[in-house]
Amino acid sequence: MALSKYDSTRETTNLARVARIILGPCTDALRAVLKKEMLPAALPHNVKVFMANLPKYTKPPISKTQLQQIKSGDYSNFDIPLLYVLLRNICSIPEHRLKWGNKPSRTDRSVSANIERIRLVRNEYYGHMTHFAIKDTEFINQWKELLLIVIELEAYIGSSTDLQDAVKEIKSCPMDREVEQKFIGKLLLIEELQDRIASLENTKVPFLLKDIS
Repeated sequence: MALSKYDSTRETTNLARVARIILGPCTDALRAVLKKEMLPAALPHNVKVFMANLPKYTKPPISKTQLQQIKSGDYSNFDIPLLYVLLRNICSIPEHRLKWGNKPSRTDRSVSANIERIRLVRNEYYGHMTHFAIKDTEFINQWKELLLIVIELEAYIGSSTDLQDAVKEIKSCPMDREVEQKFIGKLLLIEELQDRIASLENTKVPFLLKDIS
């Protein structure tokens, strides 16, 4: 879909700001949680054990492409889908009250609930958006929720306030048409690439545990 077909408006700028928060501070917060839970050197072995213990004929939740990323040990290249799978299955983070894979209750502010919320927001704007725009009221509500998530995850990590400061800055920082289209374009491109990778991998032989040894 060509972005040039759409004029830049306040509502498309709102979407670009949300995209920037998801791709930036939210993803970095999940990376920091993973680093707190597990050092990169230990991750490949733990993933291998997890894969080996999957029920027979179960489709692996980690693709061959993602296994290569895991072997690299560079968390900065991990995206939200991969981070979610690792935090949910490989780490020992307690489930939120409504269990992994479900929308948490509003009053549940646990680490796993906030991890779940980032996944859900990412899915909403990556996979299920029909209009590439967000009304002001929705944007403010979404921004407040994302800010709270990042604040709570930074408190858990025990780090500085750099990520929440970034969320605050993105709310009103200058964003010209080029920058706006860059982040909206990433929303479209990442989803398209992931669909292509999944399609290609479905045509290949199943992964082998040697892929992560």
